[in-house]
Amino acid sequence: MNIKNALEVIDKQSYKEIAQLFTTNAPSFEVSQEEAIKEYKVANHDIFDANYRQKKKIVKGFGDTSSAATEKTIVDYIDPARIGMSFQQLIVDRRVGFMLNIPVKINPVYESESDKEKALVNSVERILNNNKMNYKNKEIARRLMSEMECAEVWYFVETGKAKPRYTLKCNIWSPDLGDKLYPLFDSTGDMIAFARSYKLKEEDNKDVDHYDVYTNDYEYRYVNRDNVWKLDDLVEVVTPEGVKNINPIPNALKKIPVIYHSQKRPEWSDVASMIKRLEDSVSNHADMNDYFGSPILAVVGEILGFAQKGEQGKILQLAENAKANYLALNSPPESIKMEQDNLRDLIYTLSQTPDISFSAMKGMGTIAQFTMKAFFMDAHLAVSKKEEIFGMGLQRRFNIIKAAIGKVIDTSLEREAEAVQLIPKITPYLPQNDTELIDNITVARTGGILSKETAVEINPLVEDTETEMERLKDDTTNQMTGFEV
Repeated sequence: MNIKNALEVIDKQSYKEIAQLFTTNAPSFEVSQEEAIKEYKVANHDIFDANYRQKKKIVKGFGDTSSAATEKTIVDYIDPARIGMSFQQLIVDRRVGFMLNIPVKINPVYESESDKEKALVNSVERILNNNKMNYKNKEIARRLMSEMECAEVWYFVETGKAKPRYTLKCNIWSPDLGDKLYPLFDSTGDMIAFARSYKLKEEDNKDVDHYDVYTNDYEYRYVNRDNVWKLDDLVEVVTPEGVKNINPIPNALKKIPVIYHSQKRPEWSDVASMIKRLEDSVSNHADMNDYFGSPILAVVGEILGFAQKGEQGKILQLAENAKANYLALNSPPESIKMEQDNLRDLIYTLSQTPDISFSAMKGMGTIAQFTMKAFFMDAHLAVSKKEEIFGMGLQRRFNIIKAAIGKVIDTSLEREAEAVQLIPKITPYLPQNDTELIDNITVARTGGILSKETAVEINPLVEDTETEMERLKDDTTNQMTGFEV
């Protein structure tokens, strides 16, 4: 994409040309988003579609059924068994859990480690905490893995205080939330503009189409009222001089305040056919049980008489040469069970999803930490692969927040915002054998290869390292003075 030509189209403020620009360069996916969202929500699976799994036609007798001459019949249709399986959601939830159950940490790279550089890092962490990003990270990752794209936008709001007057807030956009996302990249892969199409309810509770465009210099907000697209003259912007109607809106950050996350396929794509086959197999097996789970008596020849309801020692009287037998399967459905077990194993294995269900874990007992790492290695490798995508978004987020602090929130930190680098650290979750871990920490500490502070930091029983260190100092002082609590 030629940057100059693209920005010239946006600067002309012609909605038709702008929409065509972004639509023509919209990202492509290997699976349609509609199909991915459908597969993610188990209630929308094909197994529940009457056209895919059709009702069964049966002929029912009524009236005098003692003979074919007097029996009357009607045709009826009954629902087959429909058993949906939410493997797609399980795969995504497990991936998100292993990747983000331990909150993302910031590793700062200081230039001089001055107080102002540390103040900048503290400001970034405060903004992240105020926006509850440890929780929003999970929503972003979940939407990315299931819908294949989502975006987070950062915008200024007033704090109501004299200093700082402004802070940042974050919103999340995704297709399932009703947003159409249009990133625009140059030939090197840098995002040069971003557009979002969406609807808002306005007067008379009517849906009104909106189209927002973001560049490094401006934000353009278009609206379709009375079937005419134009820049929205009702947009209100908070400025140092008060609230004003401005459109396009100058971008104080000089960076597009949007982080776009995307991947080519949903997380379960490689095993989608297996999940569908397993749903069919289990549903068919349920139908089989419905037919053969209760005894069915088959009679060849004429029935002369039935036993009455409640009679002891019931007898069925048959004519000469007539036969009666209960229908039964010729052989037990072992091949069905084998297929279903194989499909489950393949779904877990090929999606790199550990089976940590109660039935799978109940017989394992206490597991050594080394064995635990080996057991969850596949899940950790999947997290490492996902880090290539998600980590880049986190890095861009930190850069946007730094720029916002230096240019608007606290301009005294502008130089530090450019100098300090913030690197996200994703730590895959691993269940711990606390007893074994504490024993290892103790051995390393007494062996002189681990500091006391590090031992406290990695102790699974300690939640607040600084407080625990103060308590340990107090304990040492009390022992030296002979004072015991």
